[in-house]
Amino acid sequence: MLELITAKQPIEKGKYIVREIKLAMNKSDEEFYGLRDKMDRSLRDAGALPELGRYMELALKCVDETAAERPTMSEVVKEIEIIIQYSGASTSSSASASSSATDFGAVKGGDKVFYGDHLRKKEARDGDGGGAFDYSGGYSVPTNIEPK
Repeated sequence: MLELITAKQPIEKGKYIVREIKLAMNKSDEEFYGLRDKMDRSLRDAGALPELGRYMELALKCVDETAAERPTMSEVVKEIEIIIQYSGASTSSSASASSSATDFGAVKGGDKVFYGDHLRKKEARDGDGGGAFDYSGGYSVPTNIEPK
């Protein structure tokens, strides 16, 4: 999540993104949370980010040093959905699937993305048709996901 905000790798030029963000954060800066200079330019210039502080708090929970303190992916998804609701943004789109964890298995009008497709194309270019990373499409996610 920090990579999305900064458009940087976790470790770049010997600097650890988590440490850099923690040092720069300023909760009294309601607009940029003290991260104006650390943010991806396209995000910074996009206008108001009303729930940035809440997003950053969630992002920092995800990188907590203690694994037991980190949220599960389903908790992260739910929190992001709440953040989106509070920001007034719409999650519905005719060209995308539902982002809800409970609707994860149901694609409504969206394109199916098979994550192994780009790997197969690369293998074909490289002349290696081994297919070790081919997406089988056989795995399905139950529609009634329960938190721990």
